[in-house]
Amino acid sequence: MFSSNLHAVAFSPLLFAFAVLLFTAFGWLFGYYRLKAHKDESVIVRDPLVTAIFGLTALVLGFTFSGSASRYSGQIDSMRNQAQALYKVYGSLKYLAPSDQLEVKKSLDKLLDTRLNAFANIKSMADVDVQLENILAAVRKIQEQVITAAANAPAKNQPLISGILMPQVKDLSVAISAGNIGIKSHPPTLLMRFLFGLLCVTAFLIGYTMAVKKENDWLLAAFYTTVIGVTLYVILSLEFPNLLMPYEEINKDFLLLRDAVK
Repeated sequence: MFSSNLHAVAFSPLLFAFAVLLFTAFGWLFGYYRLKAHKDESVIVRDPLVTAIFGLTALVLGFTFSGSASRYSGQIDSMRNQAQALYKVYGSLKYLAPSDQLEVKKSLDKLLDTRLNAFANIKSMADVDVQLENILAAVRKIQEQVITAAANAPAKNQPLISGILMPQVKDLSVAISAGNIGIKSHPPTLLMRFLFGLLCVTAFLIGYTMAVKKENDWLLAAFYTTVIGVTLYVILSLEFPNLLMPYEEINKDFLLLRDAVK
């Protein structure tokens, strides 16, 4: 839905809120027109039908929020696993020859910096793909360096390299790959469009009901619009934490790791 312009993610809750407010006004105008056309007679609102539509909207909204929260939790756990796997590799470099330790550490530092800066200036999902490929390329380079350096390591360290360092490098590769998949996991466009449609329908019904029942409480309507906008912003923040959440919060584990390995 936002693949071509990720900057639009931050403004989409305003678009949703504006659409809700607009359809509320349309509903009120339509209800007012029906009252005038029927001369205030024979215009009724079927409360069970309206309640059913509201319930369906709440269900879809809750389902979307739950899925976003679950994916966010998965991303945080994945980043924590990546940072932990990276830290373990740093700690096991001591098994390599001193010159190889320096070279591999430089590559690890580059990987860490690449991960921290990966989402600094992205504009589309194509940019995300490029950054994720850069991260994978950095991991492959580390794997190649460790395999080459293992042959130059002291003989007494060979069992430690094969039993500790090599599995840690493999775990790092697996953690990075899993994290890249999690970053690109988002709800289907169809679901977001369906949610948008339901919100517009419920907003129309709110305006229509206010006009027909002559209960014009625009304060509550405005409050409803604000709550919907904030809710959608929270959902999108959970879906795109690297774009909408504070940098220090979302990258806390990597920042702590960078301070620890300096």
